[in-house]
Amino acid sequence: MTERRLARFNILGTLEVVTADGEVLPTGGPVQERVLVALLLSPARVLPVSRLVEVVWDEEPPATATHQIRKAVAELRRRIPGGRELIVTEGPGYRVAVGPGLLDLTVFSDLLRDARRQAADHRPEEAVETLREALSLWRGAVLVGSGGAVITAASAALEDRRLAALELFFELRLELGDSGDLVGDLRDLVADHPFQEAFRGQLMLALHRSGRQSEALTEFTRVRELLAEELGVDPGTGLATLYEGILRNSPELAAPSPRSGARQDPPVGTPAPPAPAAAPSGP
Repeated sequence: MTERRLARFNILGTLEVVTADGEVLPTGGPVQERVLVALLLSPARVLPVSRLVEVVWDEEPPATATHQIRKAVAELRRRIPGGRELIVTEGPGYRVAVGPGLLDLTVFSDLLRDARRQAADHRPEEAVETLREALSLWRGAVLVGSGGAVITAASAALEDRRLAALELFFELRLELGDSGDLVGDLRDLVADHPFQEAFRGQLMLALHRSGRQSEALTEFTRVRELLAEELGVDPGTGLATLYEGILRNSPELAAPSPRSGARQDPPVGTPAPPAPAAAPSGP
């Protein structure tokens, strides 16, 4: 398979198979889409035909299910440039052999690993830019609700990884001295994930550092009432400690001086999330 024939695959959202010329190729119907996405979710791993049957039909597959899977693979190989080298028959099933940089999920995973290493090496500015690039790859849920139970579960796990990346992104930006310019994005994220205490804590800290102490305290009241009403629990120790620190106007919560050259804008194409609630003052 020559370099010019390689296609690029995007599964972090609607499925896209993009040629080297930028053309988005049709992959066929739901069976072909689910088979291809299942294989791309586990690149280089062999998926037995029986597993692909489960992915496509969830329960009560038709008597022709195995035949339909093999037919779908043949159709994908025909439609995708270099498809025979891409989807390899191995033992009882199939695996995909995707080249470096040609699958958005793999690129995201590599970037996230790099960002965590940069953060551990005390290079927060570099980590923020790496996370910005990683988060820009996300376009929505995998197959956007049309993938069946197995793919929906995998999509939920990937969403957890995205939220962890967002949490780290805003933790680092708060560490770099950003505050007021984060508030709007943090509010959006809290609205989408109201039970995520880490995000709520990042919003409270950003408000406090922007001179909006009463709004920061109101956020704690809101999440306390929400948790009590919906789950019958109190906020965690980290969030409660942050609340007490804001009440006391603790100097430990003061914003550090922004470092020269630090970027102030949110990640391209992504909502912004907050840092762990315990981070500001510790549990």
